[in-house]
Amino acid sequence: MKILVILLFAIMCIAQLAVPGKMIWDSEWVAHHGTPYKFQTRPVDPSDPFRGKYITLQFLADHVYDTASWTSGESVNVVFTADSSGFATIERITREKPQGPYLHTTITYVDSGYEVHIDLPFDRFYMEESKATPAEHVYSDAARDTARVCYGLVRIDEGRAVITDVMINDRSIKDLVEELGRP
Repeated sequence: MKILVILLFAIMCIAQLAVPGKMIWDSEWVAHHGTPYKFQTRPVDPSDPFRGKYITLQFLADHVYDTASWTSGESVNVVFTADSSGFATIERITREKPQGPYLHTTITYVDSGYEVHIDLPFDRFYMEESKATPAEHVYSDAARDTARVCYGLVRIDEGRAVITDVMINDRSIKDLVEELGRP
C-alpha cells in the first residue's frame, strides 16, 4: 500500500511538471519555427493598472467580410496574408483545417453587414516588470501619432500564435525603452 501511495504521488508530480512544460514547449516551438506576420495595431484606451505588467494591444486585422453563415463563439481557423505594406490581413476563415500556417480561434461577433470579428489571442505583450510601464507609455504615445507605425510581430504555426515583439517604426519597443534611459 505504501508503494502505491508513493507511486501515485510520483505520477502526480510528473503530471504537474509535464503540463506546464508542454505549454512552454509549444509556445517556444511557435516562436522559433512559426511563420512571422506583422499585425498593425490601433490606439487603445489606457488599461486597468491592476491587470499586470504588459502592453495591451488591439489589431486592425481582427475582422473580415464573409457572406457565409457564422455565429458568435464558433471555432474557426483563420488564414492570414500580407497586404501591399507587409501587414497581416485575414485571407479567409474556414471551419476545416487549412494547409500552411493558420490560427485556431473563435468568432467574437458577427454584425448584420457580414463583418465577422475574430478573437486574436495575442493582445498582450509581456515584458520585464520594470520595463512594462515605460513601454506602455512609449507605445501609447506612438499609437496616437499618425506619423509612426506600430505593429506586433506575431508567429503563427498549426493553429497557435505567439507575439514575439512590439515594433514602432520597425524598431523593437525594448530598444526604444532602453534608449530613453528608462529602467
